[in-house]
Amino acid sequence: MKSNYLKKHIEAFFTESTAINANLQIINNFFTERSNQLKNTFPISGYDLYSMMTNYRDLAQLEGGNNLYDTGNSYVLNTDNLEEETSRLLSYVSSLTLSQVLEVFESYLKNILAELAVQNNELLRVLKIDAEEAKFNTIRGSLFKIQDSNNKGFIKILRKISPFFKKHERNNIWGYNISSWFNLMVKLRHIVIHGRQNVSETLKLRLSTGEDGKLFKRHFTIKNNKLIITPYEADNVISHLYEYAHLIYKGLTIDFGLEMDCNFCPVNPDFSSLIKQKKL
Repeated sequence: MKSNYLKKHIEAFFTESTAINANLQIINNFFTERSNQLKNTFPISGYDLYSMMTNYRDLAQLEGGNNLYDTGNSYVLNTDNLEEETSRLLSYVSSLTLSQVLEVFESYLKNILAELAVQNNELLRVLKIDAEEAKFNTIRGSLFKIQDSNNKGFIKILRKISPFFKKHERNNIWGYNISSWFNLMVKLRHIVIHGRQNVSETLKLRLSTGEDGKLFKRHFTIKNNKLIITPYEADNVISHLYEYAHLIYKGLTIDFGLEMDCNFCPVNPDFSSLIKQKKL
């Protein structure tokens, strides 16, 4: 068997994603603890804990004089809204964290497909890449041509070149199509990055029914037309991305005859009871 040239890419994904997730969990721990301390220290209704106002300077006011203007916008954190604001801010940070990890996952997809093509030049035709030189960066830079929305093009290629991956997309420990789940996560990332967590009425209706609705409710809620996720559920989503990344790695390793070169050790030999509880 060939040495596993894909291993470095999944290790890089795990390393970077773990660091990003750790940021969230530390913020959650410290922020929640501080919030509880403040509630106990200032058990007074309406006590201001933090406030700010938005000002600006007129860049074209060359004549000098008083050049600081109040926009009339301000923010106040007090003992009355502390609990609600804590939840909102943690959901905000959780959403941004997921968006970053999904970006890292996209890089992982590009890296393994480029690596496969470098090592197996016949895949250049499958990837529809006309590369004069089969070099990693050249191939990786051309993958946008097949990427499609929500990385669907990459997933289609994986199904084509890895029967193992295609089989276990649905036939897995969770009992649902993990690629459909991933497609939904990428759509929700779009809402976070481009929609500032605002959920349209049309999307809200779609997320309340069918397969997307079931997958959505595993991790997310909607409040006041805003996408809400807790740090705990964000950690669950990231764990599923680890599993998806490993499924891709394992499938390609098997189907391309590579060594199953993993140092990943079981944390607990029996997760069967947990899996049964989480199944839809």
